[in-house]
Amino acid sequence: MTDYDVAIVGAGPAGSSLAIQLAEDGLNVLLIEKQTFPRDKTCGDLVSAKGLTLLDSLGCLEPIHKQDYVPLRAARTALNGQWLSRGDIPTRADMVDHAHAVPRIVLDEVMFRRAQQAGARTVEACKVKEVTIERDRVCVRAEQANKCLKFSARLLVGADGPHSVVARQVGLEMTDPRYVDFALRAYCNGLPIREAVILFEEDFFPGFGWVFPVSDGRANVGVGMFAESMKKFDLDLKRFFDRLKERLKCWAVEEGWHIEVEEPTGWPIKTYGGARRNFFERGLLIGEAGCFVDPINGEGIPLAMESAKLAAKTIKKAFDLGEFGHEILSQYERDWRSTFDPNLRISDLVTSTIRNRHLSKLWIEGLKLVCRTAESDLDYARKMGGILAGTVPIREGLAPDVLLKPLIEAIRSQTNLLHPAAPNLFLLPQLLGRAIEFGLWEVSTIAQLAGDSDWVASWYREVAHKQKLVMADLRA
Repeated sequence: MTDYDVAIVGAGPAGSSLAIQLAEDGLNVLLIEKQTFPRDKTCGDLVSAKGLTLLDSLGCLEPIHKQDYVPLRAARTALNGQWLSRGDIPTRADMVDHAHAVPRIVLDEVMFRRAQQAGARTVEACKVKEVTIERDRVCVRAEQANKCLKFSARLLVGADGPHSVVARQVGLEMTDPRYVDFALRAYCNGLPIREAVILFEEDFFPGFGWVFPVSDGRANVGVGMFAESMKKFDLDLKRFFDRLKERLKCWAVEEGWHIEVEEPTGWPIKTYGGARRNFFERGLLIGEAGCFVDPINGEGIPLAMESAKLAAKTIKKAFDLGEFGHEILSQYERDWRSTFDPNLRISDLVTSTIRNRHLSKLWIEGLKLVCRTAESDLDYARKMGGILAGTVPIREGLAPDVLLKPLIEAIRSQTNLLHPAAPNLFLLPQLLGRAIEFGLWEVSTIAQLAGDSDWVASWYREVAHKQKLVMADLRA
């Protein structure tokens, strides 16, 4: 049995970034990976400007820039195949001025090799089978090429993603379907675009699709949806992906492109709403093993690296004091709560609210209104675009001007329709038709809510509780 200071299970962005920091600080680090590099990881591949900046701080950005990936500086939004809005992605002086879609087969290996360079010991094709916490160490039993391997360390970190063996072994696995997403992604060839695209379909809302250009003519395309919505409202992710392919083919015909979409692969995503206690006796959970994924956009790579940075701070303190119990490791939770809660609790509140598909028409109209406001107000567009891109704190979305501008836009559009001198007076029959349609929807929705009263009551209590948490954060 080989002894280490820290054993890290999982060599994705979370595990490798932690290994880099700890090894450079002089700790004896073991990084265990169940596959062999280079290896792919099913993902949307998008790395925001914030994520690229964090990669730069770890010495991992230069090899990625050499790959000549498409710099993403603009984004478009579509609903039911119709464009809603387009805008530039806001930048910040302290961040890289663009995003990239970086295939995980490249990104993860760059970070893994950097961890090796920093001095971490690595073991590949090694599957962890059992974790045993003893008085003065953690013992890890693993399997490599049908041979049993054993390691021990003074501290263990689970960075092994949504199927975390470490989380399961220590009783901290999160399985709540409200906070689990499922996604399908494929690569599309022949798509010569240079901006990110987000697509919504009413039939599959609150799920969304994406198109992220990787390199010239090649893009990562996919769809994602809440596990609870899929089961409760009988929404099929494969049908959603087929709808995305139809949209892409229609777009290609209009533009004269010839595209080919590869077969999709799927994976689960555990989001921040499910984040609970992520420390245990002689150990921590980081990255997606700890549910550090933004519920709104599904982005987890920057959060993986940020959680690793917070974990490194706690681990270094633990080694300075020579203490590895709950008391010292609980500092990690206090740190990630103070860092992530003020923004990600808002993301969780939004996604928890729109999970109620009985009210999907209301959410869709809100989406249209937000996009319409962004089209007419550049400052609003920059702020909302920055929130989605990670260059503007999410809590700024609750600023009075951000909340009021869509309401003003709604009033303005209705006032223009009713103005007696405006030619839009001819649209009054259309307006009346919409009013009747909305009235019928209200009646139908009330019946649906009444027929699903237990779930609706539970959903309401959840949303109300999360609203209180957000308000408490805003007052702090």
